[in-house]
Amino acid sequence: MPKALYSGLFLLLLSTGMPSYALTIEQAWNAAKSYDPNYQKALINEKVGEANIRSSRSQLLPELSLGASSNWYEHDKDSNGYNVTLNQVLWDSSKWSQLDASEASALESQLRSLQAHNDLAEKLITAYLELAKAQGDLRLAEQKLKEGTKMLNVIEQNFKAGKVMSTEFEDTRANQLDIEAALLARRSELEQKKAALAALINHFPQQIDEISTKNLTQPRMAVETEAEWLTMAKNNSPELLAAKQKLRSVEFKQEQAQSGYYPVVNGRVMYSDNDNARHNDLNASISVSLPLDLNGATRASVDLAKLDVLQAKQDVRLVEINIRELVQSRFNQIDLDWQRVEMAQKQIRSREKALENKQTVYKAGLANADDVITAHNNLFDSRNLLQSLLYQYWLHRVALFKSVGQLNDDTVKHISQALQS
Repeated sequence: MPKALYSGLFLLLLSTGMPSYALTIEQAWNAAKSYDPNYQKALINEKVGEANIRSSRSQLLPELSLGASSNWYEHDKDSNGYNVTLNQVLWDSSKWSQLDASEASALESQLRSLQAHNDLAEKLITAYLELAKAQGDLRLAEQKLKEGTKMLNVIEQNFKAGKVMSTEFEDTRANQLDIEAALLARRSELEQKKAALAALINHFPQQIDEISTKNLTQPRMAVETEAEWLTMAKNNSPELLAAKQKLRSVEFKQEQAQSGYYPVVNGRVMYSDNDNARHNDLNASISVSLPLDLNGATRASVDLAKLDVLQAKQDVRLVEINIRELVQSRFNQIDLDWQRVEMAQKQIRSREKALENKQTVYKAGLANADDVITAHNNLFDSRNLLQSLLYQYWLHRVALFKSVGQLNDDTVKHISQALQS
């Protein structure tokens, strides 16, 4: 079965018959590869590069043509004839340079395809994790609303029993309205993130996996030092490798432009015959042409090609600078991110104890409702902060993996291990 048919069936199953359980990141990744137009175009450009190589190579191969003619004369004998002509380029520097440039461009297309794969993986993983975070934020908002409702009911009963003042009850009710407003905002954000992921996979997800905030352990890094990450980026970044390959391609095009100064040698062998000829005719010829560039067209082409080379060199430098900056910032940031995650865990434990104490003191009549409300809000702020920092940590890891060209199927599988339904 053709690959295109497999892709079509996969998308059809996604759009019509998705199961009720959560959509995994690996399922989303497979759907994105089949659906994303930019990635598909990059794969097509690989085939275009291969076709350009065949086209350039054909110009160096012999060219055979057959001809036939039938002539009618008013005062002479009619004639019929045919000929076979073989043309061969014996030397043409521009055609050899064109072949070299085509091969370099084809390799660049392959690297651009890897870059598109890397870029798509980052987009997909980022959209998936942002949706997972929004899903978790909504769940926390719903939990906060549920607990806030219980607290409001208790204070309302105390108010009716004359144990608390009306201001405490009104403050609690106002806080509950704030919680409900925040819940609506979370739902709105969740729908936006669903739409963003749907644009990548052609399916509107109902539920996806999330990163657990329980029993957290810092994942190991692929390599331990910044220098190792920089070396990995230098050797594997498809963006950097493609920029370097583009430089080689334009250098070959410069050679192609300079070949306009060199002679061109062509050979030809022709066999012909017709009704009126006494003998068959076989002839061979060699032609040499030497361009003089009287109008300066070749020199102008060479100058433009040299400028293209200079621009390509600067493109390589720009990519190197950006990758170095990204690796250095993300490498240092990731360690700090995890320290902040650990600190947020400690804050949550502290906030939980503070809320318990406030509730105990409130029940004893030694604190007012505002103290409990503040402790309750602080606890959920800390829980939201932990979740936010945890997803930020993974997004920074994804950016680091992208900078070194390692956003592949194995990386997606690695990230999926941190997710759960």
